[in-house]
Amino acid sequence: MLVNTFRRMKWMLRHGKGGRPLRELPWIKGKLYVNQGGTLRVGNRVRFVGKPWASQLTVEKGAVLEIGDRTFINAGVGIASRNRVTIGRDVKIGPRTSILDSMYHQLDASDSPGGSKPVVIGDNVWIGTRCTILPGVTIGDNAVVAAGSLVNKDVPRNALVAGTPARVIRELDIPEGWIRE
Repeated sequence: MLVNTFRRMKWMLRHGKGGRPLRELPWIKGKLYVNQGGTLRVGNRVRFVGKPWASQLTVEKGAVLEIGDRTFINAGVGIASRNRVTIGRDVKIGPRTSILDSMYHQLDASDSPGGSKPVVIGDNVWIGTRCTILPGVTIGDNAVVAAGSLVNKDVPRNALVAGTPARVIRELDIPEGWIRE
């Protein structure tokens, strides 16, 4: 389903599976593809950009995708949930980033499909351009994931991580309750 108007998004969230009334509608610029078989919950004042690349949310049957208030999802972002993906409040996600809770494929006939493990992204997290967040990862509050990083292990709160695979570069000094706007 292509969602490209406030009215359509509002209807989908209020009447679709898992929808709840919103005080303030999401802001959508460009194209946003939503494949919803499971539960999709989007908070207030969430912003989606779908220009120059469309963004995509996929929630398979029985899965849950939750996006917290005031989160910003940039162009070309793909979020796929086969189990559960939880994104906190005030999160900024850079362009062309992928967040997956399952590997969705087999390497050969003897492999079983990739296991699905929940992904949790805390509040006030900044994820740079072209990052990949793999199944089973938890990113703590106030963390920063540098551009081009592959996150395959948990990220502690108040940490800057970078690289492939991502590793802690340094701790950040962020006061409790401070939110970037």
